[in-house]
Amino acid sequence: MNHIVIIGFMGSGKTRVGKRLAKDFDIPFVDIDRVVTKKMNLSSKEIFDRFGEPFYRALETTAVKALIEDPEQKVISLGSGLPMQEQNEKYIKKLGTVVYLKGSYETLKKRLENSSSNPLIEGADKADKIKKLLKQRDPVYAKFADVEMITGDKPFEELIGQLEEKLKTYIKK
Repeated sequence: MNHIVIIGFMGSGKTRVGKRLAKDFDIPFVDIDRVVTKKMNLSSKEIFDRFGEPFYRALETTAVKALIEDPEQKVISLGSGLPMQEQNEKYIKKLGTVVYLKGSYETLKKRLENSSSNPLIEGADKADKIKKLLKQRDPVYAKFADVEMITGDKPFEELIGQLEEKLKTYIKK
C-alpha cells in the first residue's frame, strides 16, 4: 500500500501537517503515537516510565506492521523514535511514500521549550538533549525520505501547498 508517511523530530509538525494532508486529500489520518497510547490507555510518558522505551518501541512496530496490509490509503505520522529502530526500516519502506519534516535546531528548541510530554528531552539540559538527538536522528530520517520539507521557515499554508504539489502523484483517487 502506498500510504503517505510523515517522519521527523518531535516538534517538527508531523501531526499538524499529517492531519491537514489527510483532510485535503480526503483520506484518513493515523498517528502511531496515538494508536499506542490509546491501546495502552496511558500517555507516552506513562508507558516509558512503567514499561521502558523498548516496550513502547515494540508497540509502535506492531502498529506499523498492521498498517502495511491496510488497503485504504492513509496519511500516517510516525513517532520520532520509530525510524531509529533498525527492525522498522523494512516496515517503513513498505508503508509508502515518506515525507521528512526537517526542522532546524532553533525551530525545534523554540517549539519544545515548554513541552513536558516527551520523556527523552525531560530535565534541565533540554536544549543539549534536543541538539544531541537531532544530530543522531537527522541522517536516519534523511535516509528514508522520498520528500524532504523544511519546517519553521515559511508560513504553514505555503508549506502545505508545496508539499501537496509534491505528493499529488502519490495519492490514489
